[in-house]
Amino acid sequence: MEKAVYLGNDTAGYDLKMKCIEYLEGKKIPYVDCGAMNDPDIESTRYPFFAARVAVAVSKGDARCGVLVCGSGIGVSIIANKFKGVRAALCTSSYMSRMTRAHNDANILCLGGKMIGEWEALDILDIFLNTGYDEGFHKGSLDQITKAENTMMTGELWCEAPCKISTGPLKDAEIFDRSLG
Repeated sequence: MEKAVYLGNDTAGYDLKMKCIEYLEGKKIPYVDCGAMNDPDIESTRYPFFAARVAVAVSKGDARCGVLVCGSGIGVSIIANKFKGVRAALCTSSYMSRMTRAHNDANILCLGGKMIGEWEALDILDIFLNTGYDEGFHKGSLDQITKAENTMMTGELWCEAPCKISTGPLKDAEIFDRSLG
């Protein structure tokens, strides 16, 4: 059985989350809605509660990936990245979505419900769901992130000196991307 996409939101992200759900339903992609309802009288609509539900599912491997929406997308990305194994990325363009999947193997997409238009957001979501991880050169960076995360989960601080990580030759596309800065 295909794993579900987990979605979470606060009140400010409710409308855009519902558009994401419409997209998923149209593509027949299973999903789990962990987000707030559109009820401003509920005190617990603060984003950390809902972001944590999605981040836990991703961290445990229960989710295909996650989608988090708050007003700016910033808050949900901050809290989600506190969970082991989570690589949450705030994307405001299609290019960012493609690169965060291909180069960073991001597993949670964060969107700003008050910062981005519906059509742009749905294009970002489509690209996020349909772009694979390139590995190769990028694996060295993700290995360092995992090492840092594992160290810091023990209460220690991670701060290693820079070192060369050999992962083989760069592809033409990677050389082009790196040349852009």
